[in-house]
Amino acid sequence: MPRAVRLLLALAIGLCAVPAIAFHYITPPLVQIPPVGADPGTIRNPSWGGLRHVLFDSDADLLSTGSTGRQLFFFDLQIRDVQGVLALTQLTTAAADDPQRGRTGRKAVTVVYDARPGGIGPRQLMLLDRRSGVHYQLTNGVADSVNARIDDGERVVVFESAGDLLGAGFGGTQVYRLDLRKVLLGCPLPCGASANAGLTQVTFKAGNNRNAVTSNSGKFIYFESDADLLNLGQTENQVYLYDTRGAGLSLVSHGPGAARNPTVTRDGGRLVFESEADLSGLATGGTQLYLYRRNKATLRQLTTVSDSSCTAPAMSNNGHAVAFLSSDDLLSRGSVGPEVYSYDLKKNYIVQVTDAPANVSAPAYASGVFTVFLADGDLAGNGSPGTQLMLTNLFALSGQVVP
Repeated sequence: MPRAVRLLLALAIGLCAVPAIAFHYITPPLVQIPPVGADPGTIRNPSWGGLRHVLFDSDADLLSTGSTGRQLFFFDLQIRDVQGVLALTQLTTAAADDPQRGRTGRKAVTVVYDARPGGIGPRQLMLLDRRSGVHYQLTNGVADSVNARIDDGERVVVFESAGDLLGAGFGGTQVYRLDLRKVLLGCPLPCGASANAGLTQVTFKAGNNRNAVTSNSGKFIYFESDADLLNLGQTENQVYLYDTRGAGLSLVSHGPGAARNPTVTRDGGRLVFESEADLSGLATGGTQLYLYRRNKATLRQLTTVSDSSCTAPAMSNNGHAVAFLSSDDLLSRGSVGPEVYSYDLKKNYIVQVTDAPANVSAPAYASGVFTVFLADGDLAGNGSPGTQLMLTNLFALSGQVVP
């Protein structure tokens, strides 16, 4: 029996137990997630849950159910590879709620997102239990609570809110940590019945505190802020670390020059972010990516092409690589316009993933092998219109680029 057939049979028998990393043997180099030929509408906010699940939102009726409004969708790479089906399901249905920014963890049981319940009032944090199908409202603030991220174990959520949920009295947006094991589901925060159990405010200064990411169990929280939280004279957006074990708040980046978009490994030990500042003394200019190691408190510059723009980093689930965007021809291949790249953190080199004729954006990573991104221009060559959500298998690409 051929080796590929034996592998496929083994995957089918152990559907729920087989690590997704084995899929790189059978996943094609390029997979289009929305149905072929369908108008995808406007897809936003792709993200990975664990090693096999992709979440995104779209305002199109992708599954021809009569759905209207923007909705959350869920893709299972393992089901797609083993069973050969679309493996796409719709998680929300309310036309007015406008759910966005879905996030989940390794098991993909708990999904967090933000929405406007009933289409009324500010955006609130929501939770979906995929096993029961029940949706819960987690916040009920007087202003928006958005951009939730959940840890890989699906126990801790970090998010930003302008709703002053604990009455601290600071303007702008603040970063919060929510322990789902302590929260009283059915009583949106602020919740007098639970005395706000499980909710912790991380930042306490007026400004834009946002884009929080967390390690497992919420021990280490990284985020960006323009509020000069430590009163060090920082006048631009910078990246901070909050250590919940007692060490508190510390500054990871510094100016002159802004830093943005932190992305972190599951254990919180390594962080990648973009910065306009010369943090390493290489004087390369532009916007570059930096790697921060928490245990050693060290910074290393990853991208070094002079005056290039390297943005939107996305750490792989296993911490082996980071995907990012650049509009510069980093590897001198003649590329024009934004492309997706991958930096191998174990071997210290850059791989170009796309050489697309049109726009690409919003990369997200899983396992150091599978990447999703949005792309114009029918990269799959199947006649599908609009901006499509594409998945690539870097193992199968074997050093080539898409398309």
